[in-house]
Amino acid sequence: MAHVNLLKQVKIDDRWVLRSIPKKANGQRDWSALPDGNYFIEFREKGKRRRLPAGATVAQALEVQRRKQAELEAIAFGIIVPRPRTEELPKPALIDGLIDRYLDQIETLKKPNTFRKYNAVLKRFAKHFAGRTLDAVSVEDLNDFIVTLKKGGMSPNTVLHNVIIVAQFCKRNGRSGITRQVHLPERISSLPREYTQEELAKFLAACDDSEVAIFSTFLLTGFREQEVMYLGWPDVNLRLRTIRVSAKPDLGFFPKRWEERKVPVPVRLANILERHPQTNGSVFMFPSPTGNREQNMLRLCKAVAERAGLDPAAFDLKTFRSTYATRMLRQGFDVRTVQDWMGHKSLETTMRYLVPATDVHDRLDEIEIPGITESAVPKKAPGSERLLVARQKKMRR
Repeated sequence: MAHVNLLKQVKIDDRWVLRSIPKKANGQRDWSALPDGNYFIEFREKGKRRRLPAGATVAQALEVQRRKQAELEAIAFGIIVPRPRTEELPKPALIDGLIDRYLDQIETLKKPNTFRKYNAVLKRFAKHFAGRTLDAVSVEDLNDFIVTLKKGGMSPNTVLHNVIIVAQFCKRNGRSGITRQVHLPERISSLPREYTQEELAKFLAACDDSEVAIFSTFLLTGFREQEVMYLGWPDVNLRLRTIRVSAKPDLGFFPKRWEERKVPVPVRLANILERHPQTNGSVFMFPSPTGNREQNMLRLCKAVAERAGLDPAAFDLKTFRSTYATRMLRQGFDVRTVQDWMGHKSLETTMRYLVPATDVHDRLDEIEIPGITESAVPKKAPGSERLLVARQKKMRR
């Protein structure tokens, strides 16, 4: 009976050698026993030993071995005629071609923003490994690529994001599990940013009525930029005080992960939107001057911040969303409910917004410690006297 051996080409003492796959005590192959390298199959053909490449992953190697074993057995039983020696295995496709095919699938099946991210990451990957096949890229080559990204000025989190996209591409093309093999930078988990009461008061005071409606919607719904951009009047139910994120295929808009959702809104926002005028002929709640979707909301946000005497660089639309999440959690809404309102895939994402409160100095100053006189108590935090006066006025009403 024909037999096909599986070998691995590894580098030992600066020399490339072929080694059989070691076995464990239970008789199974120990795939991790040898260093990184490429696989080959070895078999006999007309009495002569032959070797052929079998890929860079275990899955590829086992598949090539299985096919050759089946072919040799079929030849031995006379089921098929041996192929001429001149016929070789198909030439592997270059990384550039594989990426073009993969991006074509992403562009067809995913949203435009997703395609733009994948395109930027994978074109960078293709440029780094230009003219090479995916099988020829070793784990050490991938590690060198990660180092190049890091030295190029990328943050650890951005490097990880790049590697995840590359790993998905590799998995689709027969190389799975690369994130378990390469060395990755540690993820930096920063606290979500949020606007203070003082910042919001100054910002909204500098807005006109239309701008108040736009940014109050961001602040009191936690919607993403495109969700507000494509918001239409049919999505708003002022009687029930709810706003929906709904798909609009005719406009090319689909919610993230294709999931629609409904968010309750406070009466303050409902009153603001009730006064907000509806532009004739526009399907959008916040249209551009021409009646199309408003694509300059970020620019408008920074213009308002500058008008209010705030730092425009510190203002963006995403921080309205994180401010909403942290405040809803501090108000006592459970994580599962806030997860649904935010449109998060997992509870873990929502729980990132369970951050400590910052306006705590007044309550801390009320703590009495035996043996410490009033004169020894530190001065109140900046602005606390103003907040105390405001609180007392509220209590007298």
